[in-house]
Amino acid sequence: MRGQGCGKTVLARGPCAEVTRCTCGHFHLAMGPVTLRLEEDVLRAIGMTLLEALQQLGPRARATGEEAEPSAPGALSTGGWKQ
Repeated sequence: MRGQGCGKTVLARGPCAEVTRCTCGHFHLAMGPVTLRLEEDVLRAIGMTLLEALQQLGPRARATGEEAEPSAPGALSTGGWKQ
């Protein structure tokens, strides 16, 4: 029926991506102009793959040679797409 759609709840939002949960049970991973509609197990698998890749990269070094914690403010680059 027209006018009725899924209700979305924002689960996470960052400078380059947003994850929302739909009342229909799907998750939406939006990155700039691209949105992927995923089931929960696929979202979890993507998250684990990204985590593994970040662990392989190791800590991010700043220009001063210091290591940045992933959760520290400014640890993410400011480039990329904006939501």
